[in-house]
Amino acid sequence: MDGWALAAASHTGSNETYVPFGQGVEVSMNRANNAERIWGVGDRNATATINKQYGGTLTISGILSNPYWLLGLLGANTDGGGVGAYTHTYTEADILPSFTTKLGFELGTTDFQSEVIGCVINTCTITAAVNEPVRFSLECSFRYENLGTGKSPDIADVEPIFTFAHGSIEMPDGTDIAAVQNFELVTNNNAESVYGVGTRFMSAVVAKNREYNFSMTAAFNDHTDLLTYFMNGTSSASAPTAGSGTEIATLELTFTNDPGDILDINLTGVHLNEESLPQNVNEVVKEDVSGWARACTNMIYTNDIQTAPLAATNI
Repeated sequence: MDGWALAAASHTGSNETYVPFGQGVEVSMNRANNAERIWGVGDRNATATINKQYGGTLTISGILSNPYWLLGLLGANTDGGGVGAYTHTYTEADILPSFTTKLGFELGTTDFQSEVIGCVINTCTITAAVNEPVRFSLECSFRYENLGTGKSPDIADVEPIFTFAHGSIEMPDGTDIAAVQNFELVTNNNAESVYGVGTRFMSAVVAKNREYNFSMTAAFNDHTDLLTYFMNGTSSASAPTAGSGTEIATLELTFTNDPGDILDINLTGVHLNEESLPQNVNEVVKEDVSGWARACTNMIYTNDIQTAPLAATNI
């Protein structure tokens, strides 16, 4: 994380240690000059072309093994714990740090690398499904690029993969939801790029309203698992509430892996907005719900590394 907003005009990459995003990573990058053709009286053809705001999007997706990028998603981290079980507790902050991403290609005699500066996570999607690894996708904005012919060495991710088989979903905290088939959590920072007179590059990114939206499918075997919570926010509803109902206190997602690493996501202020219960003669009955949480208490990553990557201080 390079904290580029501390010096908006900087075109320097992070001075911190670079780490991989995870395993099985795929990257898509779209750049835009936002060019405009200029027309004038007396000629049907454009008389000039100007480049306006420079920017684009960087999408990074892969299989979840190390979630150190949670610092860029939420904004703050505190390290703790002890030998063999160090904790990295990520919490909400109003100002998001950014990070530098290096994208390299081996092209024979002359390699290529793009140093993408000022990446800020706008949306993060974490998905888990039966018989699948846990996956993530990050959609980011960026402010600048440095191109070069020296490719940095690949950094292998040595952290083990999280899988759905080593997971649990509790709503509220302490109440397991049985037979969950899939779960998706989308965190949206609603980040807006800010430009100013004097440069075509971003001068800041402002994170606006924060959203935690989720959807879930579970094999149906108890109407008090989800349906009653949809009705009035409790496990004892017999009809829809006449008002706004009771807010579900918590939603906790926990994923582990074979060596014992843990990713624990704790959401609060949970509300179920939609529910469906389709019935088909050839299918197991599965219940679908979607909704949101108002806030995130924390996301805690536990592994055997004492210190998580930091935000850079050089820019």
